[in-house]
Amino acid sequence: GKEIPGQASLVFDVVLLDLHNPKDGITIENQHVPESCERRSQTGDFLRYHYNGTLLDGTLFDSSYSRNHTYDTYVGKGYVIAGMDEGLLGVCTGEKRRIIIPPHLGYGEEGRGKIPGSAVLVFDIHVVDFHNPADSVSITVNYKPSNCTVLSKKGDYLKYHYNASLLDGTLLDSTHSLGKTYNIVLGSGQVVVGMDMGLQDMCVGERRTVVIPPHLGYGEDGVEGEVPGSAVLVFDIELLELVSGLPEGYMFVWNGEVSPNLFEEIDQNHDGEVLLEEFSEYIQAQVDSGKGKLAPGFDFEKIVKNMFTNQDRDGNGKVTAEEFKLKDQEAKEEHDEL
Repeated sequence: GKEIPGQASLVFDVVLLDLHNPKDGITIENQHVPESCERRSQTGDFLRYHYNGTLLDGTLFDSSYSRNHTYDTYVGKGYVIAGMDEGLLGVCTGEKRRIIIPPHLGYGEEGRGKIPGSAVLVFDIHVVDFHNPADSVSITVNYKPSNCTVLSKKGDYLKYHYNASLLDGTLLDSTHSLGKTYNIVLGSGQVVVGMDMGLQDMCVGERRTVVIPPHLGYGEDGVEGEVPGSAVLVFDIELLELVSGLPEGYMFVWNGEVSPNLFEEIDQNHDGEVLLEEFSEYIQAQVDSGKGKLAPGFDFEKIVKNMFTNQDRDGNGKVTAEEFKLKDQEAKEEHDEL
């Protein structure tokens, strides 16, 4: 043409940006693999990981670190480019690896955003944690006293210490730093489902580690400023005290025989009607004397008000002898009706 004369010798100064072969697969370079790797990721797992994405010449095009948020995805399901989908299989929690992806397993001939067409991609990843939606709570007993006959069950009032962390060891919370125990009624919904499960069948003095997947913890949203979304949680627990609860469905039980003249005893002014104040004073007296027991761990006034409301069947704020029935009497009547 006009720019290059005939018979001219040409000089090209070339900078090689990258190269690949259409037959290439991904290349994986392990940079750090934890000594303890009990499980490796597989198809269907949900991973949280950090990454730096560069071209082969080192040009940075994206980084999760700059957003201060992990990239979270299912693996082996097509939610990310094919090369990354493959490269994230078989990793351990805490592992660091480099994944080199040819364009036909990345963003192809067209590229995307800051990524040129036909570019070879390099991802340096750090796996924070992963779980499977089918996972349940994992419990590891670290210490169990020789005398371990009384085990925790639903309705028991528990006092325990814990350290809460992420799988990478990042500490989230600790009762030790607060100088007081965490107290709950087991199975009452006062903690996440996974913790309710992890505290079952535990004896006083026992220490265990409970690993809770996010669907049994704080879910995809987490707790703003405290727990990341979709995070797997690790609780190191020591049970310090256990107060046995009541049978399911009961908020108050008698420790001995029930008086045949119970309504008359509660009705202190003998006017044939029991008010909330009379009812509350009577229940308090039974608890103080040891004749009755309230469900541990709940507010006294709320329990008594709930008991009173159950007896006040017409809702007029008064309980008459006709309305008043013990729980076993109610159950018997229902059975008779059936």
